[in-house]
Amino acid sequence: MYRQIDKKVYIYIVEVESVNMKTFKGNMHDYIYEARKFATRIIENRKEITKSYIEAFDENVKTVFITGAGTSNFSPQSARILMEKVSRIPTYVVLPTAITADEYLIDESCIVIGISATGTSSNTIQALEHAKSKGAKAIAFTNDLESPFAEKNTYKVFIDHGEEDCSPKSKSYICEMVTLCLCALELAHQKKTISEEEYNDYISRMQKSVDNLENIAKKSDEWYSVHSDEFKQCERMLVVGYGANKGNIQEGALKILECGRFQTSFYELEEFMHGIYHSIKEDCYLLFIANHGDGFERTLRLRNYLSEYTSHQFVVCNEKDGFHDERSLDIDFVDDKDFYFLEYIVPMQIVAYRIAIDKGINPNKPSDPYFHQKMNSKFI
Repeated sequence: MYRQIDKKVYIYIVEVESVNMKTFKGNMHDYIYEARKFATRIIENRKEITKSYIEAFDENVKTVFITGAGTSNFSPQSARILMEKVSRIPTYVVLPTAITADEYLIDESCIVIGISATGTSSNTIQALEHAKSKGAKAIAFTNDLESPFAEKNTYKVFIDHGEEDCSPKSKSYICEMVTLCLCALELAHQKKTISEEEYNDYISRMQKSVDNLENIAKKSDEWYSVHSDEFKQCERMLVVGYGANKGNIQEGALKILECGRFQTSFYELEEFMHGIYHSIKEDCYLLFIANHGDGFERTLRLRNYLSEYTSHQFVVCNEKDGFHDERSLDIDFVDDKDFYFLEYIVPMQIVAYRIAIDKGINPNKPSDPYFHQKMNSKFI
């Protein structure tokens, strides 16, 4: 409750609190474990799901922009690399406000993809309307095909993540990435920028990564339980990663902050080298997302260096890479070169939920249920 400053402010608060509050009945932890099931269902139904997406493309399309806020901005940042690779169309992830402010040249040669799982994000809706006014085609990605977001757009793609009735989203994030990748693969298959053999191989490898999600969640839960006493003391955490995990470290940091409600930041590995290390002290926790690849050895070097400043360092890595210490989470990741980002988000989701519970916070309940009404950031 705000302190009354004047009559106008007092009236505003009363009006907001008179609106019916949304209540959440689901549980984030359960939804993390459901991701494999729904991602598999999306793969199985990919032809129908991607149909509208493919219809939007013609020979005039030169550029793709993907926009969304929060979770829906981070999911395409990981999926974008594969999308551009197979479609051979330059693809950029931008904020909705960058579109409405004309920070990019958008015209009839562009397709703008807007992502809003709930179909209620006001700035994403506005961004697509603005893009269409510039002559671009717009595609709405959403779980609610009856929402204003979907109804305003001719082209729409269903993000089939099932029910996710809680405040911090996890399952929808993975389903957004899977849906985006499949849209690009189906388009590339139809336009023959990839062969039949390549297409089948991509689908098979994606399914293998998806099949591993539940195992990763279980291993992450077991690992967290061993370190729960240490994690629940955390009041500052930095999440560090590289490659296609760029979107994941942003989403992971957001979820840890959103659930645990303490200072959490993210940094790409090389970005971390430029000044961030000056701030590391013993009370700082570091969570390294170290997938197999060019950044792995550099991550370990950084971790060894920072051990002089803090003992609270946790490395999430592939057990096949051979690194293990008392705090590492080394899992049998598939670590597919094109789809590893589907796997590495799960440990961060588990940490986010479990650390909140350990701190006595209900992560399924927003700290301010009226926030989006006050900010006009969602149509509720």
